[in-house]
Amino acid sequence: MVFDASARVRTGKVVREEAVHSRYLTVYDRVVEFEAQAGDETGDATTRRFAYDVVGHPKGDFKFVCVAPFHSRETTKSGEPEFTIVREYAQGSNSECIVLPSGCFERGKHSTMADVAVEELHEEARLTNAKIVKLIGDDNPGLLETKWCMNRLFPFLSIGGEECEDAVRDAEEFNMTHERVTVKEFKQLMYSGVVMMPSIVTGQLAIDHLLRNGLITIDDL
Repeated sequence: MVFDASARVRTGKVVREEAVHSRYLTVYDRVVEFEAQAGDETGDATTRRFAYDVVGHPKGDFKFVCVAPFHSRETTKSGEPEFTIVREYAQGSNSECIVLPSGCFERGKHSTMADVAVEELHEEARLTNAKIVKLIGDDNPGLLETKWCMNRLFPFLSIGGEECEDAVRDAEEFNMTHERVTVKEFKQLMYSGVVMMPSIVTGQLAIDHLLRNGLITIDDL
């Protein structure tokens, strides 16, 4: 029996939504109405309304990618399987964080989410001609970033590729750097408090895929 996640989804009715701030992200003032349903814990049969702050990136169609760039032991100087990681400034914590290459979908520029993955690999990881593997099914609408955010994550794995230095990064990425770490080192970093959540999820999905396909072993973790 296949579990149907959508069978238990309960939604509210959006009765009003207004963009109250927009720069890189847009902040919406959203009012949602919920109809009383049988089995509600409160036993209250009245309709309820709540106001929420919701954020998202409409210019990116509320979709973004995160890519785990993998390098097999046969191609690395260390002789161990490695990932390319990126160090960049995190506005929220006002500190350096570690991420995997990430970026938003842009209408008119990208046809597919895989196009975004290829571009971000080029710009942030300085890699071209890698094999691109989508880590969720085609019927998956994307992974929710957080409960108050409209953005959805599309995680990818890249395998191999050639190093290049011709990519131009965005102005706010002036202090971005990239480096390679072993799979074991990345696994330790993932839960150290310095890696962004989308990169943790993508990293774990990538590791699961690599294990299933024999590209790494438990000993590499």
